[in-house]
Amino acid sequence: MLEGIKQYWLCVGGANVDVQGVTSARLLPGTSNPGIVHQAAGGVARNVAEYLGWLGEEVHLYALVGEDPDGEWLRQVTADSGVATHGMKRVPGNSTGRYLAVRDTDGELYTAVSDMAINEAWTDSMVRDVCKRIPEATGLFLDANLPVPVMEAILIEAKREGKKVIADPVSVKKAKKWRGKLEGVFALVGSIDEMEAMSGQTLHSYQDVEKCAQSFVAGGITQVMVVCGEAGICLCNESGELWLPAPPFPIRETSGDAFAAGVIFAQDKTSLLQEQAAYGIALAEMSVQKKGMYDINEFLLRKEVFASKQVTNTPREMH
Repeated sequence: MLEGIKQYWLCVGGANVDVQGVTSARLLPGTSNPGIVHQAAGGVARNVAEYLGWLGEEVHLYALVGEDPDGEWLRQVTADSGVATHGMKRVPGNSTGRYLAVRDTDGELYTAVSDMAINEAWTDSMVRDVCKRIPEATGLFLDANLPVPVMEAILIEAKREGKKVIADPVSVKKAKKWRGKLEGVFALVGSIDEMEAMSGQTLHSYQDVEKCAQSFVAGGITQVMVVCGEAGICLCNESGELWLPAPPFPIRETSGDAFAAGVIFAQDKTSLLQEQAAYGIALAEMSVQKKGMYDINEFLLRKEVFASKQVTNTPREMH
């Protein structure tokens, strides 16, 4: 691990069981398709916490699980990464959240069903438990799986304590929860589709993305990172915009969570957006290749490769 004091991050949001079905040939709708079905631990905040744990950081996860085998399994798997899990509250009478996805043979998402009703079961007592930890923390990661009043209460306390908050939209539908609720957020990380949903703008060109990111910065967010698929990654702060080329692998879903974790890991190491994004891309790449504790030296080498890349003279239209 890198020398120095560990960062202590609170990750607050979703924890669920992911069930993924991937076809072994081109998917045919309306019929049974041969393939592989597997189960994994999921939830954006839980995933981010796990990746930070695998990097050796001190992390405390706050999320809701049911009093069921899925919930106990999630707690154990998360604890195995070094994450403190006593904030994973068991909710009697509720089932642990489940995300069921069907993917084509190339990994593209065909359809999904998200059963996350448990995330509405937050109580005032649970919110107070999070807020009590805020003074000790380096910062917080919040995802939009939280009910809006919970997001608001935690943001108010984090702002009062002067803590960095990294916000994640989670999905196009849930991203809308952040509208008008971003005061006190330090960094916003999301996909181009999520940014469209949050801003209410249509983003067809590089200029559109830049203007959208600029509007968030003008609204008080210190830094914005927009993942735009093959078009690359737009980085924006009050100094302007910078485009990084798309990495040779897609940053989406769990690798997107790893990207956010890498950006969080970089917070005490550099204020340069390009460097922070390079940490994120390096961790996203490693997350695709393996699960478990990461070799920091390998991680840093990959980060240096991505940190050296920068887009110049970008075209003005996206396809």
